[in-house]
Amino acid sequence: MSSPIADTFKDIRYLLVAAPILVAYGITLLFFDQFLFFAPYFTLYVPPTEALNLILDLLLTVLTTIVLAVSVRLIILQRGTAATTRTGALGIVAAILAGACPCYYLIPLLAVTGTFGGALGALGIILNVFQIPVKFASTLILIFAAYKLNASGVCKVRPDRTAKHSDQS
Repeated sequence: MSSPIADTFKDIRYLLVAAPILVAYGITLLFFDQFLFFAPYFTLYVPPTEALNLILDLLLTVLTTIVLAVSVRLIILQRGTAATTRTGALGIVAAILAGACPCYYLIPLLAVTGTFGGALGALGIILNVFQIPVKFASTLILIFAAYKLNASGVCKVRPDRTAKHSDQS
């Protein structure tokens, strides 16, 4: 049985789309969680107590890449039908937002809403404390998005029916 996710990655174009997403998103998450350092040397350091956080970051990176690539393919294949395009766009939004810890949005939020800086700072601290549960919930959202994309059947490569007819004649 064919899967839209597997069919998406059989096409080299979507592998070329997925590769930069995987690298950029992975580097971003690893950098923000202080696993990846660029100065003074390029270093990857994982404290033993942060292994679960690293695993969730890597899982989020892979799931985000899958959901984004399949959603792009879904939108391209279903040009003109609003419902399917909306589903693909929602998959893209879920993939972009789900993997990031909300505390990473703290600096832009503080710049925009300076009057609420103290409250947002406290919110950022609280969200940072609950980083693992937020990432786990984000992982579940991405798994659900991947399941819905896989179950949609839109991206499946269907067998060529003309080949059967030519064999019978």
